[in-house]
Amino acid sequence: MEGFTRTPPIDRSRELLKTAREEIYKSVGDIHLPVYIWEPEPDKTPPYPKSVAAFFFSSGWDNGQVAQFAPHCVYFASRGMTTMCFDYRVHARHGGAGPLEAMADARSAMRWLRMNAVELGINPGKIVGVGGSGGGHAIASAAVLKGFDDPSDVMDCSPVPNAVVLFNPVTDTWSRRAPYADRWPDNGSRKAADLIRAIRAGFPPMLVMHGTEDRVVPFGGSYEFARKSSKKKNICRLIEFEGKGHGFFNFNLSFEMYEATLMAMDEFFVELGFIEPDPNAGLGKDEAL
Repeated sequence: MEGFTRTPPIDRSRELLKTAREEIYKSVGDIHLPVYIWEPEPDKTPPYPKSVAAFFFSSGWDNGQVAQFAPHCVYFASRGMTTMCFDYRVHARHGGAGPLEAMADARSAMRWLRMNAVELGINPGKIVGVGGSGGGHAIASAAVLKGFDDPSDVMDCSPVPNAVVLFNPVTDTWSRRAPYADRWPDNGSRKAADLIRAIRAGFPPMLVMHGTEDRVVPFGGSYEFARKSSKKKNICRLIEFEGKGHGFFNFNLSFEMYEATLMAMDEFFVELGFIEPDPNAGLGKDEAL
C-alpha cells in the first residue's frame, strides 16, 4: 500500500534495558564498559544486603546484545535480588577484542561488585554469575581458571562468583569439536582456557542448561563438563533440553522455554539460600514484562 510504513516489532529486551540504571564498571583506554542495574521494589527488598545475579550475554566473542538477559533481570529483581547486565568487549564493537578480553572483563566485573558492595547494598558472598555461550565461558572461567586477569585489577579481590548458571556455554575450547576455534589469538591461550581440562574440586555450585540439538555449541561439551565436575564432588547440575538448539531459552524466541529455564534458576537460587521461597513463583504471559 502506497505511503504505508510497517512498524517494526518491539524488541522487548531492549525496551526493558531502558528501565535499568546505567553505570560504568570498567574503562580500557577510550572504551567504557557499562553495567545495567535493576533494584527490587521497596516491598520486595529484603532487610539485609541483597544477593546479586550478574548476567553476561551470549556472543561467540564476536557480537551479541547486552539486553539479552534484561527479562531475566526484571524477574529476579521482583524476587528481591539486585540484577545486572554487564557489557564486555567483543570483536565487532571493540577493536577486534576476543575471548581473552571477555574473560578479563568478567573478572573485572566480579571484582567491581565486591569492591562496591556497600554502596550497592549487596552481599559480596552471594553473587551469581550467569552467562550464555561465549559469555558463559567468560563467567565460568572466572570460577574455574587461574590467571586471565586484567593487569589493572585489584588482585587481592576475588573474581570467583559464589554460584554460576550457564546457558549453552562454551566449555570445550581445545578439542577438534571446539566451537569458535578461530576466535583465539593462538593455540596456547586456547588450550589454557579450556574449562574441561581445568576441572578440579572446589568449584562454586553450578547449573548448566543446554539443548541437545545445539549445532553452534555442541551439547557434548556441557555433558562432559558436568560429568567430570560432579566426579570431583562439585555441585554441577545439568538440565538437558531435548531437541532444542542454540539460544532456545531466549525470551523473544520461546516464552515456554524462557519460563522453564527461569523457574529452574529460581529453584536453584532458593536452594542456595540466595532468595526466599515464593509459593507463587511462576510466570504468565501478562507478567513477563
